[in-house]
Amino acid sequence: MVVLVTGGSGFIGSHVVDALKDEGLTVRVFDQAKPEGDVEWVKGDLRSKEDAYNAVRDVETVLHLAAIADVNVGLTDPQLCIDVNEIGTLNLLQACSGQDVERFILASSVWVYGRASGTAKEDTPINPPADIYTKTKIGQELLVCSWARSHSIRYTILRYDIPYGPRMRANMAIATFVRRAMNREPITIFGDGAQGRCWIYVTDLARAHHHALKADLNGEIVNVAGRDFVTINQIVDKLKKRLGDFPVKHEAARPGDFSGVHTSIEKANTLLHWSPAVSFDAGLSAYIDSVRKHAGSSSSAS
Repeated sequence: MVVLVTGGSGFIGSHVVDALKDEGLTVRVFDQAKPEGDVEWVKGDLRSKEDAYNAVRDVETVLHLAAIADVNVGLTDPQLCIDVNEIGTLNLLQACSGQDVERFILASSVWVYGRASGTAKEDTPINPPADIYTKTKIGQELLVCSWARSHSIRYTILRYDIPYGPRMRANMAIATFVRRAMNREPITIFGDGAQGRCWIYVTDLARAHHHALKADLNGEIVNVAGRDFVTINQIVDKLKKRLGDFPVKHEAARPGDFSGVHTSIEKANTLLHWSPAVSFDAGLSAYIDSVRKHAGSSSSAS
């Protein structure tokens, strides 16, 4: 089996590539940036129909992770967000049908649940989105579902909760908190700090993709999340225990801030036979260790 991973040079995608290669699968990466390690690379842009068509040649399964993943880009450059996330997904689906790709696994997000309360399950109603980024993730899901109805392609949609771990972008929440805590710089808590997420360690998230391949589901949407809901206040407390004291600033809640929901992973347990192996505490410690190791390597190199 040749598996194409779009966005395979990025934070999540690179870990997915590692997980698939560890299972002995033949992996191809479609990305603008060169991936690390020994893996086939097709350099290209999702916005190009020709690039998408070239990427899926002789591929049996596509794992579509490439996307604008920062909600702030939807605010500052909505056209780019729509072009990459929605038009890019359409280009890829058209290429898959042109090349007889058998399966399509889409990386979506729990952002599609919007301001749901309590526990978010896969059948939780999807309300009109509050921002462009969320609009594009809902759009990606609808494109895949509607395309599959009229074309012979099997699909699965994985809705990620918020990932963290090595290689994460510097502007992601936990990366920012860890960096500031290590430098004894203030961390700002907006509102009461009770907002949180079911954060998922990136190797657990990567492993879920292999489970999705093995399960060979069709037409299913599955949440992939950490086991526990962890608040901002709890993260700050855990960082103080590991790294020592640092200043904390409290400010009023920001307009549009969302307190979060508990993301159900019951369906992932049942259909994918997957559950997270890394607790939040263990994942946070592993991430801190990776940051220290990288900092030490950088110091040695200089």
